[in-house]
Amino acid sequence: MASVDLICLANSYKHSRRCIAGLRVDGGGWVRPVSERQGGELEYVEYRLLEGGEPGMLDVIRVGLSNPQPLPHQPENWRINTRVWELMERPATEGHAAVVADSLSLSPFLFGCSETSVPVAQFQERPATESLVIVQPGDIEWRTNNINKSRASFRLWNIHYDLPLTDPAYVGRVKRLGEGRHSSFELGIPEGRKVLFTISLSEPLDGICYKLVAAVVTVPTSWDPFFRRAVR
Repeated sequence: MASVDLICLANSYKHSRRCIAGLRVDGGGWVRPVSERQGGELEYVEYRLLEGGEPGMLDVIRVGLSNPQPLPHQPENWRINTRVWELMERPATEGHAAVVADSLSLSPFLFGCSETSVPVAQFQERPATESLVIVQPGDIEWRTNNINKSRASFRLWNIHYDLPLTDPAYVGRVKRLGEGRHSSFELGIPEGRKVLFTISLSEPLDGICYKLVAAVVTVPTSWDPFFRRAVR
């Protein structure tokens, strides 16, 4: 595969670099472009756009890929090639809304369970079928914990989650609000706007893969009809 067009649904912090992922515009599912580094994280020179800057949420980007590089805990990984990434649409037009809506997870369980992490040993016995999902959360709250890390609290059906936030666009906003729990409106998200989270499994740390809120996606109002079936 020389290149693929993706709807960008994650551009998150990873080891002081970035992890980027998106859905193929042709409906072929998730792709996480990775480098040759041990954790697969990307340097700016590797994900910068030909037009300048970097991929944003719901951008359609053309990414150069060489070959699949699946791991037991991350089956969506593809090794990048030397092609410079291109911006095709900013943001994605309404014609791509169905791709995102059709990929929305309707399960209350993230990667098969309600815990905040998954043991790596589980994937040695049975490789993961996915390490990226997009959900429509309810009862969202934001906070900074006692080690100054941003977190997102939310509900999927009747299951409550409290996960680390690694989306650069929102990490700083949460920290600036200080201690306590904060609403989406306080973070600058208009009331009534539909919000999606991209949830990712982390690299293993001490035998554990943690669940992360890798991206916060505010859905364009023109896309709302495509999300009528979304579960809160």
